[in-house]
Amino acid sequence: MVYGELFTFNSSAVPVSDILNESIWIEPDSCNHAQLLLVTIVYGVVLYQSSNLIANGSEFLLLVPSVSGLVGSIVLPILGAVPDGMMTLCSGLGPDAQNTVGAGVGVLAGSTVMLLTFPWFIALTYGRVPIVDGKAKFGTESAQLGLLNSGISFDPSIKKSALIMLLTSLIYLIIQVPSWYLDNDTNTNQQQGAAESKWALYGLVVSTVAFVGYLVFCYRESNEDKVLMFVVEGIRNRTIGFGGALDFVMDKNTAEDKGTPILENNVTLTKILRPFFAKYDLDNSGKLDKQEFTSLLRDLDEHFVAERADTMWKLFDNSGDGQVEFNEFCTGFASFLRVPENYALLKSRTKTLGKIPRYGSEDEDEEMVPDDLAHLSFEEQQTAIKFRAAWMMALGTATVVLVSDPFVDVLTNWGGRLGLNPFYISFVVAPFASNASELLSAYTYATKKTKKAITTSLSTLIGAACMNNTLCLGIFFALIYFQNLAWQFTAETTAIILIQWIIGLLAMANDTQTWAVGYVILMCYPLCLFVVYYLQNVVGWD
Repeated sequence: MVYGELFTFNSSAVPVSDILNESIWIEPDSCNHAQLLLVTIVYGVVLYQSSNLIANGSEFLLLVPSVSGLVGSIVLPILGAVPDGMMTLCSGLGPDAQNTVGAGVGVLAGSTVMLLTFPWFIALTYGRVPIVDGKAKFGTESAQLGLLNSGISFDPSIKKSALIMLLTSLIYLIIQVPSWYLDNDTNTNQQQGAAESKWALYGLVVSTVAFVGYLVFCYRESNEDKVLMFVVEGIRNRTIGFGGALDFVMDKNTAEDKGTPILENNVTLTKILRPFFAKYDLDNSGKLDKQEFTSLLRDLDEHFVAERADTMWKLFDNSGDGQVEFNEFCTGFASFLRVPENYALLKSRTKTLGKIPRYGSEDEDEEMVPDDLAHLSFEEQQTAIKFRAAWMMALGTATVVLVSDPFVDVLTNWGGRLGLNPFYISFVVAPFASNASELLSAYTYATKKTKKAITTSLSTLIGAACMNNTLCLGIFFALIYFQNLAWQFTAETTAIILIQWIIGLLAMANDTQTWAVGYVILMCYPLCLFVVYYLQNVVGWD
């Protein structure tokens, strides 16, 4: 009967269990080269769009006052590391984990190095302005911007972030050093993995502590910046006087100081003084002459200026060149405020300073409510924004989780077909799929050509490297520990640490970088590949 035959299974039929267990993903081994290339592109595009969903969804949370302070410091760094972390995890979960985990190392190394090179170069190229007296002059244009006479400047906070990046990069050594002695011809992979297990556990603990510590550091930095923004905004609106603003640099925890301002290398005092310096720098030269300086003191206290103007000028003009630069301005105020009588005098004055210009106002970005939500009430907007952020981040994260495993399989398959270590394929392909949004973000910030925008861009890139050195490396340590894998990545580890130290030291050496330095940083990307190839094929390291 016809209808009966429709439901009849012959002896050659595929078992139902095999149908249920069959993967929904295309098996790389069943594809020819053209098909595999198409599958790679599809997975890469899906991963890229998913990463953008996560980033854009988290940015919507900036419009929610109750959590906005946590977005930049905690939410964005964690979610930004999700794609790389998932690919790293999936690379070590298969039956042939010892061979496929190389792709995970490529993802980790490629992501770290790519983020520190290509976006950095983009920031330097599109954000560069003329360099005058060793500093980038934002807001000025020049027809000739060469390799040595143009560049960018960034805030000192970049040096602090770069130092953290360098310190966290040393976590690799927790397993790399013992692996150096355990990886030999007498030990099998299983024996080496078992011997390295305890070191992987130590690394997992250290990387977890470092990850949490980094989040706490970012959170505190975010809160400090919010307080400073409140103070400076209060000064601009004439609701807080200069004397009142000095309360924010008081040492309230040191009994012996008894309220003396913390003045040594005080970043807070520097940030509070900067808008005042900008107000009286009438010619925007970056320096105050004696007339401009006298005007500043007169506004602070006209009686005080009349009596001690010359003395104050000598105190501030340390170089004796008749100009007071900003660093001299800060040092002079620190010396002046160390005298309790001077501090008390300035604190007692309640006269306002008049409207202070918004320092760097051109780089103040305000988060805007989407146009389709503008007509709603505030409560309705908040509800809609939270819902939109939630589904975008959830969908993006879920898609990344689903696609990461087959994408790693595809990259590993390409390595086998081309006769290359999966590390190289993953190093080149995966980062541009999972972190392409950072390239666009670097360009967007750079085109603003402001110090704040450049600082934000570079801080994000260094922060991503710190996340890879803690969260993603912690995932690797977990794989080594629970899967009993052998750490055989001496060449890759050396290259990762080397590139981070080159770029980190360049960032710490000077807060102004010429365009020529940008090319040095860009060349670190192929340099990393060369170092790995040389150490593996010439030196003989694994």
